[in-house]
Parts: sequence; C-alpha cells; structure tokens
Amino acid sequence: MSPTELGSYYDGLSRFLRAARWVSRSSDASLTVHRLLVPDQPDVAPHDAAHARLLQALGPTDAPRVIDAGCGLGGTVFYLQARLGGLYDGITLSAEQRERADKAARKRGVANACRFHVRSYDDDLSNLVGEGADLVVAIESLAHSPDPLHTIRNFAGILRRGGRLAVIDDVPGENLPDEDADFRAFRSGWRCEDIARLSELKAAIGAAGLELECEEDLTPRVIMRNPPRRERLVRVNRRVRALLGTTALAEVVDSLHGGLMLERLYARRMMQYRMLIARR
Repeated sequence: MSPTELGSYYDGLSRFLRAARWVSRSSDASLTVHRLLVPDQPDVAPHDAAHARLLQALGPTDAPRVIDAGCGLGGTVFYLQARLGGLYDGITLSAEQRERADKAARKRGVANACRFHVRSYDDDLSNLVGEGADLVVAIESLAHSPDPLHTIRNFAGILRRGGRLAVIDDVPGENLPDEDADFRAFRSGWRCEDIARLSELKAAIGAAGLELECEEDLTPRVIMRNPPRRERLVRVNRRVRALLGTTALAEVVDSLHGGLMLERLYARRMMQYRMLIARR
C-alpha cells in the first residue's frame, strides 16, 4: 500500500472514530488509540500505561527534542510534553489526523512546542530536527513499514549521539506462519502486510548502528475482551461486511475485523506487545 493510500485509510478511520465517539458521547481527550494495558501505577489510565512505562524506561529526561513517528491525533506528543517539556514534531500520513492534532495543540496552549506534519517516516526528516533528535518514538506505527531495516536506519540518521529510538508495537511470534488465517486477516484489515518479527526488528536496530539498551515484553499487561464476546463481535462484523460491498464503510469494518483477529492472536499467544529502546 502506498503512503497516499495508507493516509486515506487513516483519514477514514479517524472520521469513523470521531463520529462513533460523538454518537456515544464519549470523550477522546486522551487522543490515543493504543493498546490498553493494565497499569503498574494507580494514577495511570489503561490507555496511557504504555506511555508511563516508556517514561520509566527512559529515566530522567529534560526538555528533549522528539520526533513521534506515526503520531496519530497527538496523544503521545501531548503526554510526553506535559511531563518532560521539550520540542516535538509529530508525523502522520493522515491530513485528518494532522488537522485534529494541530487543533488540540492550540487548545492546550502548546502549539509552539508541539507541531504536526503530513509526512512519511521514511522521508528525509533532517529538516525537522536541525541538530538532531534526542528521542524518536514509534508506538504501534512501525508495523506498517514495508522495510523495517530502511525505516529504522532513517530514524537512526536523525538521532544525535546519545539519542534514543523507542519502539512499542505488536510483534508476531517467530513461529507464526504467514499463511495463518487469523494472521492474514489481521494484516489485511490493518494494512500491515510486512509486519516485522522480533528478530527482524533487532537485526534492523543493530544494522542501523544502534545499541539495544532495553527490551521488555508487555504482553502480560494487554487487556482483552473475553472470548465469547470477541467471537460474537466477529460474527456480527462479518455479517455487516457482507452487506457493504465496496463502500467506504467496508474499509472501516475490515479494520475492526483486523483488530478482532489481533485479539485472537494474542489469546493464542501468537502475538507479543514489545518495547524496544535503542541508543545511538
């Protein structure tokens, strides 16, 4: 899938989620759709548990220069900036996401510190960071890279000496066959046909001249629906999908199906939620 097509895909998902929250009258104040985790601190919400764990792993960090690769609506940027200070550039392929992130930055009064761009994280990013970045964050975004070796090398190239790359993502088990039906449906629904395994991520980190300093398996903290509820949703999803043909909504329904298939893979212990931090 081309960057333009992937951007359109995320535009559609963002509009759907915005409409769904409006209908349900629920808040999107967190501006994140990351994996929900059981927090290890009482004052941390499940949607921010990955952020909190990242801060713990990074240790003391003062006013860093940060790139968020695959920033979505800006949730990670705003979380980190509120706690660390510093200057942030978020990158997304979605014009819809960038517009909403810009609006949120203005509403929070941090537009000078938190900027957002419609860019591919495989583009030359050096003009965004000048003297280099202290931190590049990629949370649930590297899964879409068609070439993790190239993408991680690109991230490494904008890190100043001592700078770090933090990846938190769904990682397939080494023994999960590409032809597995649940795995195929997940990759198709989420447009991540070439998702990297842990060995590939580590090899790419090493080839980019980075030293892995933290590796943590967050899988035991992943919050999942109970199996009967999940399977009911799968059946409803497929019935709805059969009625939609090639409409725009069909892409959204397929994405939701991909998420359900991801839950199946976690339940089968064929998927891991990993955090990797590497230093230049």
